[in-house]
Parts: sequence; structure tokens; C-alpha cells
Amino acid sequence: MEAGGSGFRGKVSSLGSTNETQPQPKCANTTIRPEWNNMADADKLSYVQAVKCLMGTPPLGVWDNATSIWDEVAWVHDQLNERVHGVDTFLPFHRYYLHMLKTLLAEHCSYTGPMPWWRETNYTGNFPESGLFTAEYFGALPPLSETGDGTCITDGAFANFTVRAPDPNNPSCLSRGETKQTTDEATTAMLDLCHGSATTEYTQHRRCVEQTIHAVMHEGIGPTMWLLSTSPNDPIFFMHHGFVDWQWKRWQNAVPSRSTTITGCAEYPGDGSPCIPLTRDTVLTTMGLIPDMTVGDVLDTENDIMCYTYDEF
Repeated sequence: MEAGGSGFRGKVSSLGSTNETQPQPKCANTTIRPEWNNMADADKLSYVQAVKCLMGTPPLGVWDNATSIWDEVAWVHDQLNERVHGVDTFLPFHRYYLHMLKTLLAEHCSYTGPMPWWRETNYTGNFPESGLFTAEYFGALPPLSETGDGTCITDGAFANFTVRAPDPNNPSCLSRGETKQTTDEATTAMLDLCHGSATTEYTQHRRCVEQTIHAVMHEGIGPTMWLLSTSPNDPIFFMHHGFVDWQWKRWQNAVPSRSTTITGCAEYPGDGSPCIPLTRDTVLTTMGLIPDMTVGDVLDTENDIMCYTYDEF
């Protein structure tokens, strides 16, 4: 399935130009983003309650049909769909999108705790053992029914949440239904394949990450998660994309220049002309939820803007 359709299989991209500028200053007090099972129970509860808070916080005004900031978060992702999937902007945008969530949680729900991520390859074959899918935290992950339907989530912090974005005229429940054959594809071998070697170029890495573990987890957890249009409504989206970002950070750490330079295509014009190159100056936006940033702002997670790393390196 191509980006822009109903699924998460990205289209093949070609390399564009390279833009190199001096790195920004390093952060003096880098924070650590912990894998979910490395968090204290109190921090886990605090995080899910903060996310739930955004679901009940009045919108900021970026979408007229929103009833909460959470509606707007999902709507913005849908509006930017073709600009941030199947192109090399995919990884920088979603790092920025995670930064958006952190910012919104702090500003509107007074959340000061750690931003967790979920190392999915630790749980191949039995994702409920990850500790996320419980009545205390994110709610159940039932199997997909024989008829291909998901199950409305009625336990956990997000029980009975109504998905309104991006189409408030066709609301639905927050629904999951695991296809284990699909989620089983999220393996350490696939993780290492995408990591590649010292000569692996950025577009190769991005394409591999987007089309493999990223895609299969969206598709395998569904149904809310398997649609580009609705996936950020499920808070599992951000745990999953924490793992996607961890993969990119791991790849960057292997070669220092990867945290200061970027290559590839930001956009493919519809008339068949050459791609618009992705550079450090490429603008990232959430349409007003937080201020716009550039790829250069997010390229190094340990600069004085982003100021974080992960606990598992």
C-alpha cells in the first residue's frame, strides 16, 4: 500500500542533495527517555493520565471541528499525510511530532515526567507482555476477529474514547485488533537490517524503517492504528513512534556526521519534475499546535533544543 492510501507502506524515494551546516550547541542537561518497562509505576500512571488530560482539554483553535487538543493532534497528522509519509521528511517530522506531544503535555497538563518509548522487538509473539496493554494503562490488545473487525477499548485510561478526527461526521470507537502474524514481523533481525552499516545512507535507513517495523506495527495493532487518517488517536501511536525515533537515533549514533547532515527528498512534485531536496532548512509544522521548527532543529536530539537521548544504547 502506498503512503496516502489506507496503510503504511511507504513509496520508494530517491536521493536528493545534502545540506551541511554547523551543529547547534549541545544540551547541558540531556534528559533520558526510558523504555516503558524501565519506568517507575508512578511515572507510567502519570504519563497515561497526562495523555488523557489532553483528551479533555479544550482545543487550541487549529481545527474548527475539534472538541479537544487531542482531536487537533490527530487532525494535523492527517492534514500533513502526504508531506510526511513516503518521503525523507518522515523521520524528522515524527521526531518533531513527538516533541509536540511533550510540549503540549507540559503546557496544558503540567506533565514534567519522562517521555516513554516501547521497544517492540522485545515482545515479538506476545505484545501484551510489554505491560502497556492492561486495564491500568493503555487498555487491551485483543486479537482481530475472524471477520476482520477490531474491538472497542473499554478498559484502561482511554476506555470508551471516541475517535472524531479527521472526520467528525463519522465518529468511531478507539479500536484494536492484533494480527499476530503481522506484528511478529517486528524482529531484531529486521531492526538490524535497517540499521545497516557505516555506509548505509539516510534514505536507505528511512525507507527501511518506515516500510518494515513501522508499517507492520501500525497494521498489526489496528484498526484505529492501521489507518494513516486515524492512527494518532490511539495513544499507542506515540509509544510506537518513540521506537521509530530510537531506531533513527541509534543509526545516527553509529556515525557522528549523521546528527549534523541530512540527505534525500522532502517532496515529489506532481508534474514529474525532480524532487525538492530535504535540507537542514526544511520547515516542519504542526499547523499552529506548537511553533514551526526546521529539520536542523531536530536533527541532533542532544542539542540545546531537543535535549534528550534514550536509555538503551
